[in-house]
Amino acid sequence: MVTTMIMDAAKTHWAMLTNWLGKNSTKKIIITCGLTGLLIRMFQEFYMRNRLKRRLGEKQKKLKQGIDEMREKISSLNEPVNELLSLTELNLIELRQRMANRSLTPKKLLHAFQLKALRLFDTGNSGISEFIREAEQWADSLMSSQADENLPNRSPLHGIPVSIKENISVAGYDSTVGLIKRCNQPNKKDCVLVRVLKAQGAIPFVLTTTSQAARSMCGTNAIFGDAKNPYGNSRISGGSSCGEGVLLAQRCSPIGFGTDIAGSIRIPAAFCGLASLKPTSQRLSSLGMTNIAEHSLVCLQACVGPMGRTVSDLAFAMRTLLTPAMFNLDPNVPPLPFDETAYKGDDKKSLCIGYYDNLDDPFIIQTVPVIRKNIQQAVMALEKAGHRVVRFQPPNPSKARDLFMRLLFADGGRELRSWLAYEPICPQIRFVNFVLGLPNWVRGASDLFLAALGPKPAAICQTLGGARNVQAAIDLFTEVRKYRQEFSKAWEDAGPLDAIVCPVSAYPAPPSSARPMFISPSVVYTGLYNLLEYPAGTVPTGFADEADEKECMAMSSRPNPNGSWYGSKIASMQKGIQGLPVVVQVVGQPFREETVLRIMRTIEASRSSDRKD
Repeated sequence: MVTTMIMDAAKTHWAMLTNWLGKNSTKKIIITCGLTGLLIRMFQEFYMRNRLKRRLGEKQKKLKQGIDEMREKISSLNEPVNELLSLTELNLIELRQRMANRSLTPKKLLHAFQLKALRLFDTGNSGISEFIREAEQWADSLMSSQADENLPNRSPLHGIPVSIKENISVAGYDSTVGLIKRCNQPNKKDCVLVRVLKAQGAIPFVLTTTSQAARSMCGTNAIFGDAKNPYGNSRISGGSSCGEGVLLAQRCSPIGFGTDIAGSIRIPAAFCGLASLKPTSQRLSSLGMTNIAEHSLVCLQACVGPMGRTVSDLAFAMRTLLTPAMFNLDPNVPPLPFDETAYKGDDKKSLCIGYYDNLDDPFIIQTVPVIRKNIQQAVMALEKAGHRVVRFQPPNPSKARDLFMRLLFADGGRELRSWLAYEPICPQIRFVNFVLGLPNWVRGASDLFLAALGPKPAAICQTLGGARNVQAAIDLFTEVRKYRQEFSKAWEDAGPLDAIVCPVSAYPAPPSSARPMFISPSVVYTGLYNLLEYPAGTVPTGFADEADEKECMAMSSRPNPNGSWYGSKIASMQKGIQGLPVVVQVVGQPFREETVLRIMRTIEASRSSDRKD
């Protein structure tokens, strides 16, 4: 009915226009043309939003049907519920042991995690986008071939259910990336990573949500619901692998896989207290995955990597994937199997490890005390383990930040804005979308204003302008290459180093009410290593306590190091951090993931030792 009214109004307006063209003044003609354009624009807006609304309704109807089927299947199980749920509390090592001695079957373990995931889904904060219906068939297939297989030759994830971030393409399922316009467009085939996991006996059983357009840390998703931090619903879960972070932190999956282009694995892992690994960009295959930024990103590649509760979980995942199965399916992946010697430390007993607890630059957001304290604790653990630890400061961090942001929005944000058109946009993305729509001179003036006012770390508007022509793009590539060389030289001069320990973020999980200007600048702590293409992982080191919160509150009431109100506001955001997880980042040289995991394991072991003491 509404559409009919709009069409009638358009016809009436057109009749008026043709009549006036013959007998009225130029002024009235111009006004009428303007009103006509406005009417067309309003009709287009109404039509497109109504179309998205229908598409969302269709998608949610299918989702409900899938959930109802899963609920019916789980309710018909004859296995004791408490026994199944107890299996989800076991770590991956224990699950593998039970699988090896045949006291646990792949199908029973799958049912356990499906039951747990379904219960969590009903709470409204599971991080799940869809249950994979075929998981039952894959488990049956494993059980039918179980007797014929040689146990020692099985992969570390054989028979283990795994969760998959939604943009890691699975045949028959959407990769919406939080965009309604991408609903009801199922992938035609599995990506290489999923094919290898299935070939190695892992069972993908759920897809997990992303933040909108995979470009924010807030966890907002208009299709599947928002992913909130399990340690406090008023805190953000991080992004874009927010669904994985939420699911794993609530023990609803033994191990999961996300993607990382600016910290999308490491940030949710940090905010949700998980171990994670962003490998070198070509160490694991990303062939066949959904990429909605393929026409806007340059010199940056989305890296797929594991997320879990312990470092050994990540090592199991890497061992499973770094096999001829992956090397044969993707010729761009170098045939480098998992290096057990480097992981165990047999090749080099004592390492030279650099560290920093803050990026000391007035244009970079500064870390809060609890982050610095945990870096120092990690340093002490490494020294106690016999490693040489030296201070290190990345060269010119504000330049690195600018280069990274220019690469991230190399097209000036045109592709992102086209994806966001007519979508219900979350506040964090809305701010970025607004800035991307400003003329270049306005963005430049905004940065000057912000720098003069005090919040220098938020003065990044100009970096979103993109490369305006071919020569500008070539100049950008040259600057990136030179910075990578500069960083490599600093790395060598400081040691040479084997790895670095540093912050993942300037603070623990921030409140969901925080404005984007206090959230987005923190991405420099992870984005630096996407710019450099260095592997980086996260390892939990503890939780913020009452003393940490009090120190931040005291800091918020006195002048901050940058001499502006911005740092004080960051400190005041730490109100309520007591009980939130704190995580540190470990960085290595390209294709040295095993060394990164080795150092992470040492830090993790020191935390376990402290608990016993």
